[in-house]
Amino acid sequence: MMDLFLMAIALLGLTLLEGRFPARKDPSQRLLNIAILFARLVPAIFMAPVVASSMVAFADRLGLPAVTNPAWPPVAAAVAYILAMDLGEYLFHRAQHAIPFLWRMHSLHHSDPCMNATTTDRNWWGDSLIKALTIWPVAAILFRPSVTTLTVYAALSAYNYFSHANLRVSFGRLSWLLNSPSYHRTHHSSDPAHHGANFAALFPIFDVILGSYRPAAVFPPTGLDHRPETLVHALVWPFLPEPEGPPVTEGRTT
Repeated sequence: MMDLFLMAIALLGLTLLEGRFPARKDPSQRLLNIAILFARLVPAIFMAPVVASSMVAFADRLGLPAVTNPAWPPVAAAVAYILAMDLGEYLFHRAQHAIPFLWRMHSLHHSDPCMNATTTDRNWWGDSLIKALTIWPVAAILFRPSVTTLTVYAALSAYNYFSHANLRVSFGRLSWLLNSPSYHRTHHSSDPAHHGANFAALFPIFDVILGSYRPAAVFPPTGLDHRPETLVHALVWPFLPEPEGPPVTEGRTT
């Protein structure tokens, strides 16, 4: 329930700020995004902690080794798990732009004509399923997160609403430390010159290390030529004619 509470507070607060201080006054699909959220609420909100808890119990029963151990201070264990999960999210995100069948799903997220806080949940349900079979169990087995660690990570995940917000916020020279609306908007830019960069969810240091870092552009337009107009359209999105959009290497500049 804490996840739902944080999500509601983040969406409400950021939507009010976007209405008052929008980075761009473009038409949005907020109502459609919220409908998509409710359609995928169970896999989006509850699957990650359930998978993590189950994998921890499974790994403990089999006596599998872990990167962390009970002797680690709780803060250190939490930081290790959070960084590992963010790296996993980064790698999966790059795969979504590089592998055609993953892009067909992920392009729903990029099709929003005006990126805003509700765009955070504009994802096809299959994304969560694939993560539940890949990065989530691997991180859980390697790091054995406690309930407290999972709660902290869930709270940090609510930060994604801020990084998607239609707000004119940039961290300037510190943009390599933490994601921001301007940094992530560059990733969503419809300008091909901006494609293939800024994949990080929380910490852009992974973009820096792995060569995909790009300083934030000046609040470019977002979206694809092809977008859903109804919830049904969004739910069957990957099975429709191939969406427009960039592979990970297209338009990469330094």
